[in-house]
Parts: sequence; structure tokens; C-alpha cells
Amino acid sequence: MTYGISAEWSKKMLALDEHVTPGAGVLAARPHVDPDAVSLRAEETRLVFGHFINVARRQRRMTIEKLADDADIEVGELLSIEQDPHYEPDLRTVWGLSNALDLPQPKLMELAGLAVPKEGHWLEEVTRYAARSAPIKDVTPGEQAFHDAVVAALTMKVK
Repeated sequence: MTYGISAEWSKKMLALDEHVTPGAGVLAARPHVDPDAVSLRAEETRLVFGHFINVARRQRRMTIEKLADDADIEVGELLSIEQDPHYEPDLRTVWGLSNALDLPQPKLMELAGLAVPKEGHWLEEVTRYAARSAPIKDVTPGEQAFHDAVVAALTMKVK
């Protein structure tokens, strides 16, 4: 079977949506996230994604370097995923992580905020779990001093 799609037709279709980036193969079909369609903010999903990748890596007793190598991504990028809620991984990165961790790519893309979830309920459950599983650490003396100084400034009475 032969498809009769001309270059002109393709250019016309691309012009209909300014957000489309032409490409080929599975990774070219990046679903754009409609902010109104997702109940969680992108930053929130990336924070949960980073926390999940961190826990999944540690549960498998993998170093950051080992997971980055297995996923064929840079160590710095994996550090950004785990530590920076503003960092948005690309499709290739999520694909590599899904292969390295043996996880389904479509759901991992939803968790990373790169695809609109078909069922948003599971993301809310994952977010609640991530919030409950965050370790509680004692405040360091330096953090306590900072806190006390801010509280003092906030509660200072103006004359």
C-alpha cells in the first residue's frame, strides 16, 4: 500500500498548528500538554517525577552514574531530574529511563508532564504518596538561625 502524501500537503498541515515540530518515528509524536487538561501543574508533576526516579534508582541500588549510563543520558541531566522541579526532561530522556528502569513509557511520560494523562486520578495518588514519603530531616543549626531571623523580622512591631 502506498500513501500519496505530498510535501505541499505536509507543509499545509504543519502550518495549521504552530506548536508542531516536524519529525519522524515514535519520539517525534510528542503530545503537547494542554494546561487546562491536567489537574496537576507541570512543576508539580516534574517534582513527583524526580522524586519517583530517585526512589526507583535507590530501590534498585543504582548510583546516579549507573542509571544515567543505562538510560544513555548525561549524569547532569539525571541530577537535574532528581533535584530540580523546574527541569523538563525531553522525550528521549524519559524513553531511556523507562527502558533502564523497565517501566511503561506512556505512563512515565505522563508523570514527567510530557503527555496529557488519560486518567488523571493516578497522578493525584502518586503526588500524595510522594508528599508522604518525603523524608523528614532535622533542621540544621544554620537553618534554625535563618528561620529565627526571618520570624523575628516578620513579628517585629513597627513603631
